[in-house]
Amino acid sequence: MEKLLNMHGDREPEDRTVQQREPTWFSAMTVCSAGLFAIVLLAAFFLSNRLPFSVSFLTLLTMAVATGVSVRKLNEQHIGSLRRQRQEAFERSDAAHHELSSVRASASQATMALTKMRDGVVVLSPESAILLINPWARRLLTLSPDGSYHNRSFREVVRIPELTRAVDATFAGQTPQKVLVEIVDGVVTRPVKVRVDRITSDANSNVLMILRDETEAQQIEAIRRDFIANLSHEIKTPLAAIKGYAETAQMAIDDDPGAAVHFMGQIHGQCVRLERLVADMMQLARAQAGREHLHFKVVSLPTVIAESLRSNRPIAEANQITLAIDPNLQETPDPPSVVADHEAVLTIVNNLVSNAIRYTPHGGSVRLACREEAEHWILSVSDTGVGIAANEQKRVFERFYRGEKTRELAAGGTGIGLSIVRNLTLALGGEVSLKSVPGKGSTFEIKLPASTTLIA
Repeated sequence: MEKLLNMHGDREPEDRTVQQREPTWFSAMTVCSAGLFAIVLLAAFFLSNRLPFSVSFLTLLTMAVATGVSVRKLNEQHIGSLRRQRQEAFERSDAAHHELSSVRASASQATMALTKMRDGVVVLSPESAILLINPWARRLLTLSPDGSYHNRSFREVVRIPELTRAVDATFAGQTPQKVLVEIVDGVVTRPVKVRVDRITSDANSNVLMILRDETEAQQIEAIRRDFIANLSHEIKTPLAAIKGYAETAQMAIDDDPGAAVHFMGQIHGQCVRLERLVADMMQLARAQAGREHLHFKVVSLPTVIAESLRSNRPIAEANQITLAIDPNLQETPDPPSVVADHEAVLTIVNNLVSNAIRYTPHGGSVRLACREEAEHWILSVSDTGVGIAANEQKRVFERFYRGEKTRELAAGGTGIGLSIVRNLTLALGGEVSLKSVPGKGSTFEIKLPASTTLIA
């Protein structure tokens, strides 16, 4: 028993020795691992400028530690596999970077397109919150530019009943909604055409709203209607006169040959009016075609003025109107010249001079002058006529437009001369302007590039 007790007593110190050695062994392993980790960190730091080699070396080192094999004993198969993995990782990284760059470029282009487009675009979430709105939509809906409306309910931000009803109907699953609303912005009222539709057929899809300002379209439509009405009137009036004169002349040809001859003269005059209308319409069509039918060269302004005065002087003298020109428009060795089409400039001057004569009372005057300004020549035609009211000056260049006070003086005119002037001047790369005082007269100015400039 004592021996057994002694044996058990002898083991107790031995167990204590083992317990004391285990912590020592664990500490040694910890120190080795920390040292190995430090070596890896140092290797990564010193080889950071040689990234491909550093990654491969650290991977090899990790594999060697994990498998218990020396780095030197790793065979070519392991090394080749690591190289392939590294190359695949680089290729995936490059592909991801390229795809990300493409996405960013596409997003940038889409944002720019939305910013530049002349239609308003609004995207609403299924909860009717504003997710996206471009500057033109913000302007049409009269919203502030601070962006405070983002993620807010459309009904709270835009209080236009027609639009909110269209949005509600679209969310309710009805067909795309189309409405025309009038939006008041200060003193301006804009007609706006709106289309509301789901982006996809999904019941939880976002809703897309497109807004288009119809102001210009309605103005063009009004001008078109006026043009057709005026053209019909301009054609019907002489045709009716021709018909009436012809019937009267037919009845008077036996009883009163002199009267018949008079009516035949009236018929001829109305035919000339129709002929002039057709000629002016053809001129207007060519003018609206732009530069396509123009032949640019150096054009002497005094030469064009002389041609125009020769054709208009008899009419001016018959109405006791004086035609005067500035000295610098006289024929000289070095006359003021412009880069333009000769026939186009002559047409412009003819229309301005004939208009000035037509709207100037007997005893008045028409004056032509020119001045040089910043590589341009400005030709002016001034008269002492009835003038044009301020509220009518913007419309005088429209086809067939005549001011109320000038209609009675417009006999013989077709009403499209100034429209021809404007369109031809623009086609020549010039500008046209008007200054007028009712009861005192008008001055039209045409600005054209001087001959010292290059043809555009």
